[in-house]
Amino acid sequence: MNSKSLFFSLLLLTLTPLAYAASVLELPTSVEVKVLNGQVYSGDRDIKLTEGENQIVFNYVVNYRDNGMQTQFNSNAVVLTFNAQNDQYELTLPTIRNKNAANKFNKTPSMTLTNKQGSTVAFQSEALIKAGLQIGRDYPEEMIAYNQAGHIASVPRFAPVAQVAVAPIAATAASAPPINHPAEPVTPNLAVKPKTIAEDQAEIGEMLDYWYNKANDDTKAKFKAKINQ
Repeated sequence: MNSKSLFFSLLLLTLTPLAYAASVLELPTSVEVKVLNGQVYSGDRDIKLTEGENQIVFNYVVNYRDNGMQTQFNSNAVVLTFNAQNDQYELTLPTIRNKNAANKFNKTPSMTLTNKQGSTVAFQSEALIKAGLQIGRDYPEEMIAYNQAGHIASVPRFAPVAQVAVAPIAATAASAPPINHPAEPVTPNLAVKPKTIAEDQAEIGEMLDYWYNKANDDTKAKFKAKINQ
């Protein structure tokens, strides 16, 4: 390799980390990160950020002495949101020395965020409160609801809203073609003419002849005997 090639290779190695430098957030050892930008976090303590808006959910876990006894303080979950602009950031939390300080942090979390130059960086923060049992919390699911609700540190893009498919309506009542119902048949109003006595008796006679002819000799004899009574 000639000197010119070596020079450009060294220059490339020198410039490449700067060109691809990512924003990083350095956290205290007492911080436990639960969620980063809507996803469960299980990475290093130095968090690699995305350029632009970032959202972190964490607990502050520290020990202090209360009346001579060692007590562990595990804070409410805290939501922290800020904009990263190709820089290195450091989060600083207040010292917890007693129960009053612990309760104060739980009620109103206080912290300081600075960049590599030591300048204060703007941020939004708020406690993520959940009543009842705290074990087994689903922080990503809670953050979807939090971000959709428009709180102080909400980031709507980390809470996508499910799209509900709506089936198209083929035709509305106004545009539907009219239905032609067939006309109901009209029954003529025919008056029933009553039978005369002669017509009625003639019909009875025909029925008697019919059944008499259908009967056997024994039945015919009984019929004649009944008539003759």
